[in-house]
Amino acid sequence: MVILGAGPASLTAQIYALRYDLKVLSIGGVVGGLMTEPSKICNWPGEMAISGHELTEKMTDHVKAMNGEILVDQVEILKSSEGGWQLTTKQGKEFSARAVLLAMGTEHRKLGLESESRLAGRGVAYCATCDAMFFKGRNVAVVGGGNSAMTAALYLADLCPKVYLVHRSELKGEAVWRDEVLKHPNIIKVTDNQISDLLGENKLEKIILEKEFEGSKELLVDGLFVEIGTKPKSELFKALGGEVDDKDHVMVKKDQSTNLTGIWAAGDMTNGSNNLRQILTACAEGAIATESIYKFLRSNS
Repeated sequence: MVILGAGPASLTAQIYALRYDLKVLSIGGVVGGLMTEPSKICNWPGEMAISGHELTEKMTDHVKAMNGEILVDQVEILKSSEGGWQLTTKQGKEFSARAVLLAMGTEHRKLGLESESRLAGRGVAYCATCDAMFFKGRNVAVVGGGNSAMTAALYLADLCPKVYLVHRSELKGEAVWRDEVLKHPNIIKVTDNQISDLLGENKLEKIILEKEFEGSKELLVDGLFVEIGTKPKSELFKALGGEVDDKDHVMVKKDQSTNLTGIWAAGDMTNGSNNLRQILTACAEGAIATESIYKFLRSNS
């Protein structure tokens, strides 16, 4: 069994696979995936508050304690072979597997501006936990209105004098985060607005808004954190003829199997768990998929 990805779905699946005494390997570019990014997770059972890095370390330590294996690499080629699947990684390593679990998760959506690509890493960032300290004492902006945007704004507001929270409608997500945002003195809501351009030669200097805010379409900031959601990493699956929904999430059955024999999927890249994409549901889907894979391998041995 080979697992593509190294986030919570993958780590949980490997723990279950090892308990089933399966030969298993996880292959992923970033151990923990997007789980590593939140500065505070408050809905993981048993932890009143824990950072994404801490939770990743705990899960990874569990896998290592069971002599599990995580290869930091990325699968670039996935093709069918006699009796299963053939995988080739970015580093040129090849593996064969009778069962494959897709758990690559999602990646950050981008604004789609030419200036965004040019200024990425020069003021434009996608992870507040990773990059906030570079902007300590400076004015920044966050674009987005969901939980990730609000938690990023709150984290930055403890380091920065002004945090502009730009969103095209009302804030969405959990009320607990919304209430904290509304009462924080350093967070300035820029409502019913969007970003049309970013200005700066060697680094970000200004954000251009579609509509005026307090008499101007310009916001003078040193940093912009883009928190407008994610999209599933389903390209490999789609190339094989795998079924996806209208937002490219992998279509799974109740046992996490897909329309392709020998391929399962789990975590944020699927349409499972009633589309409630949480660390908790990713772990649950990883466990369910592994049990299904175990039954498949037993019946086809």
